Amino acid sequence: MSTKVVILGKPNVGKSSLFNVFLKKNIAIVHDLPGLTRDIRKKKLKLWDKECELFDTPGLKDAGNDLEKDIIKSTLHYANYADLIILVFDGKSELTGLDLDIMQTVRKLNKKILIVLNKTEGIVNENIKVILQKKGFGNIILISASHNQNIDQLKWLIYECLEDSGTNKIEQENHEKLSIAIIGKTNTGKSTIFNLINNKNISLTGSEPNLTRDAVESNTNLKDVNFKIFDTAGFSNKNKEKVNKLSTDQTLKKIRLSKLILMIFDINNYYEKINSKIVRLIYNENRCMIILVNKIDTNKEFSREQTLKHIKELNPQIRDVPILFTSAKKNIGFNDLDLIIKKQIQIWGKKIKTNELNKWLNFIMKENPPPLKSGNIVKLKYISQIKVSPPKFNIFSNYPNSLTDHYKRFLSNKLKKDFKLSGLPIKILFKKTNNPYEKG
Repeated sequence: MSTKVVILGKPNVGKSSLFNVFLKKNIAIVHDLPGLTRDIRKKKLKLWDKECELFDTPGLKDAGNDLEKDIIKSTLHYANYADLIILVFDGKSELTGLDLDIMQTVRKLNKKILIVLNKTEGIVNENIKVILQKKGFGNIILISASHNQNIDQLKWLIYECLEDSGTNKIEQENHEKLSIAIIGKTNTGKSTIFNLINNKNISLTGSEPNLTRDAVESNTNLKDVNFKIFDTAGFSNKNKEKVNKLSTDQTLKKIRLSKLILMIFDINNYYEKINSKIVRLIYNENRCMIILVNKIDTNKEFSREQTLKHIKELNPQIRDVPILFTSAKKNIGFNDLDLIIKKQIQIWGKKIKTNELNKWLNFIMKENPPPLKSGNIVKLKYISQIKVSPPKFNIFSNYPNSLTDHYKRFLSNKLKKDFKLSGLPIKILFKKTNNPYEKG
C-alpha cells in the first residue's frame, strides 16, 4: 500500500500551488479567489527512491451550506487515512480562530504533521512561528511555492517521514521467529554443538566425516532466547561426489533461510582455505554471523591472541564478528552465547534515525571529506537507512561515481563502528542528487 501524503489548510494559503510545484505540472487550478479547489486531487509523487500518493484538498473553512459541509467531510476523510499531513499556513498573515480550529482538528487525527509556512519570499510573520511552537508543532519549514523557495528542503523532510513510515513493518520483521544455522566444514563438531544447544541428542555425532547429510532442525532456546536452529551437512573438498553435492545444496538453502549463522572452525585446521571460502559465502549472502572456534580441549598449545589475529588476517571481511573459543564435548565457552546472539540480532534489525545519520555524515564531511577525483569536489549530502536485516543505506552525492573504493570501505567501516553495527555485512548505495540546502 502506497504512503499517503495529504495537503491541508484553509482556503488561499497556497495548497494547490504547492501541489503543482511538487509535480512540476500545472494540474491544480490556482488563483487568488478563495475556495477555488472543490475536488480532491491525487497524483503519484516520486522522491528519489521512494514513492507516495499526494493529495491536494479543498480549503477548510466554516461551512455555510450543505455542499461546503460535504466538501469538508470528504477532506477530513482523506486526512484520516493519511500517513503524513502537510498543514499549510500563510506565512505573512496573522493566525485566526479558524487556523486554531484546524490545528486542533488535525492534531486529533494523531498523524505525522509537517507545518509549512507558505508565501515567505518577503516579510515573514514571526508571531506565527511562536504560536505554533507553543502549540507543540515542532516541524516548521518556511517556503514559497510561487518562487520555488525551499521546496527541495521540504521534499527531504517528506522523504524522512516516508522513511520513518516503515517502522511498523520493521518491528514486525524483527518479531518473526529467529532462525539460526550451524555451518562449517565436515567434522568440526557442528552436530555436537547442535545437541548441546538443544540439551538433547538429536543429531548423529562421531568422528566419521559427512555423518550429517540432511539438515536437521529443532525449536529450542538459550535461556530466554527462543529460536529455530538447523544442523547442516559439512562442506568438504570432495563435494564433487553426488551425495556430498546434494547435502551442500541443502546447507546453502538453510543459510538463506536463517538470520544468524554459527560458523564453526576446528582449532586444529581453522587456517584451511575451505574455511575462508565458507566465510565468504556466508558474508556474500548478507547473513549475520558468530564464529565458534571449537575443539579447544584437543589443542593445549594454541594462543587465543595469535589465533584471533590469524583468523582475521585470513578473513578480513569479518574482523568485527564475535568469536568464541569453545569445546562442545566439554561444554566450554558457551556461557555467553545467548547474550551474543541477542546482541547480534538487535543490531541486525537496528533502525537508525535519519537525523542521527545526517549529523554523522556532516561530521565525516568536515573531518574526512572524499578525495578529489578528476578535478571534481565530491560532496556527500544526505544519508538514510532504507532497510534492516541487514542494514542498508542510501548516500546521495553530487558525484557518486567519483568515490573511490577505498573511501567507500572507509565509510562502511566508520558507519559500523560509530553506530555499533559490528559483525554485519551492511550495504551502502551511492546515488546522485542535487544538494537541497545550497545552490550550485
